[in-house]
Amino acid sequence: MSVRTLKICITSSDIARIEGCSMRTASQKMLDMKLMFKKTAKHHKVTFTDYSKYTKIPLEELEQYRY
Repeated sequence: MSVRTLKICITSSDIARIEGCSMRTASQKMLDMKLMFKKTAKHHKVTFTDYSKYTKIPLEELEQYRY
C-alpha cells in the first residue's frame, strides 16, 4: 500500500498550474496573498488553506495539486 503525502505550502508554480497563468502573474498573486495574510517575513509560507480563502476555491478542488 502506498501512502501519499500532501503538500501544505503552495508555490508560485502550483498557482501557475492551477490558474493557467504565467509565472510572473503567479508570483505577483503570491506576493498579494503574503501581504493580505501578513506573512511578510521571508520564512513565512502561504498554505493551500490560505490560497483557498484568497481565491474562494474550495480546498477539496485543490487536492489534486497537493501531491
